Amino acid sequence: MIKGELVEFSVPERLNLGSYYLDVNLENGRGDKTALYYQDRTYSFLDLWRLTNRVGNVFKGLGVEPENRVLLILEDSPEWVAAWLAAMKVGAVGTHAYTYLKPHDYAYLLNLVKPKVVVVDKTTLERVREGAKNARYPKAFLVAGESTRDLKPGEFSLGEMIGSADDRLETEPTHRDDLAFWNFTGGTTGKPKGVPHMHRDSVLSYQSFSRILGYNTDDIVLLVPKLFFHYARDNGLLFALRSGAAVILFGERATAPLIFELIGKFRPTAMLNVPTMMRAMIQTPKHERSDVSCLRRCLSSGEVLSPQLYDEWLSNFGTEVLDRFGSAESGMGYLCNRPGKVRPGSSGTVTPLAEIKLVDDDGSEVPRGQPGLLLTRSDASAQYYVREHEKSKATFLGDEWINTGDIFIQDEQDYFWHVGRADEMVKVSGVWVSPLEVERTLQECPRVRECAVLGIKDGDGLTKIQAFVALRDGAEGAADAQNELQRFLRERLAPHKIPRSFDFLDELPKTGQGKIDRRVLRERRL
Repeated sequence: MIKGELVEFSVPERLNLGSYYLDVNLENGRGDKTALYYQDRTYSFLDLWRLTNRVGNVFKGLGVEPENRVLLILEDSPEWVAAWLAAMKVGAVGTHAYTYLKPHDYAYLLNLVKPKVVVVDKTTLERVREGAKNARYPKAFLVAGESTRDLKPGEFSLGEMIGSADDRLETEPTHRDDLAFWNFTGGTTGKPKGVPHMHRDSVLSYQSFSRILGYNTDDIVLLVPKLFFHYARDNGLLFALRSGAAVILFGERATAPLIFELIGKFRPTAMLNVPTMMRAMIQTPKHERSDVSCLRRCLSSGEVLSPQLYDEWLSNFGTEVLDRFGSAESGMGYLCNRPGKVRPGSSGTVTPLAEIKLVDDDGSEVPRGQPGLLLTRSDASAQYYVREHEKSKATFLGDEWINTGDIFIQDEQDYFWHVGRADEMVKVSGVWVSPLEVERTLQECPRVRECAVLGIKDGDGLTKIQAFVALRDGAEGAADAQNELQRFLRERLAPHKIPRSFDFLDELPKTGQGKIDRRVLRERRL
């Protein structure tokens, strides 16, 4: 077992995250400082405080009371930020969902969350309406944005209601152990699971993060993943606001040209990224890139950052990337590389306030250098999944340990190296194989733009290694690619690890978090 740095601080008994992340800036005299950049407008901390308070009063006017749940399903915007903070300030429980889901997905979430109010916009209103047709919840829709015509009974224009709301709001005196928000698991292997967290959990996560990548009041933070990804919501938005830094928001889908445009326009000093976007930015011709010398810090999460991709990024842009590993259940990043101490391909060392151990099938700790199931614990950890008793027992173990489901190796310098998911390890010809090892090797091939490797059962119920590949020259180059890729892998891997078949795609499907959507790939083979 290894513990991260012990940070000396106390969590006050009376704690409200809305005030903790936002009101502190007015108390520290930063009311006139820029908090948000959005489109061609800037919002000061005072502007955001007033907007948040008005949204809070709108919530209260619609009957939202302490412990009621509020669900956000809208594109990134100042209204998203204000609604999240307002839910905390009135003592409600904040929840959020991806904006690209289908109506049946929203029906599932509405039934799970049972929100008093759902905040949507023009991009999500129709699909959420459809999902809510036979649902008892929500009691009201708040529709953000300018296109709020033809609203139905129970639907209200957020902009109009904000216009007539008071910008003074009494903050609910919540306790540090009151529920504050839900995280959601990614849902790449099934329906997303709700993970409730208390007010204290977020403060502990902030304190841990600040010892690794603390923001200052001069920082401008650009978020590549959307706010419904808790990595972006916490590490990119909330932790920046608490520090008096400014945050760049955009509602559009993230693309490499857009990210370069935003870098050129706002000159961010920190960027939260994901490996998929890093690859897209590297593949952008140099004459189409903006100068990125403004970036002093880059962070990556969501998927393991391969050493090859890290080296290519460093060669192209000159800024080290800190790879971080966390989970919805842990409430914080429990592994992270440190500035100036990055080991490419590793997930770094244990973060402050976290504990980790690697165990075998019997629960005994494994020696250094041996793969083991990673367990983690901290005071920021959740305790259960909503409506998932059996899965909760398998994940939330005794003595507050969480079974992450990930296999790691710990080296002699206490860096941790990701081997794969325990539930994705496959046995081929009686020998265990990590698809992630095959995937990382395949990523080294110059013809491969992106790839995923899975264990897929064939018609006889036998597991075969299947590779899904997007080539740099597109799917039209697939005719001769399979033999070339197999030769490439044979030079580097044992024969039983070579994929039996390759599926060539123009682009691999992605989740809203920017991860490759492996569930969609599995369904493609059914």
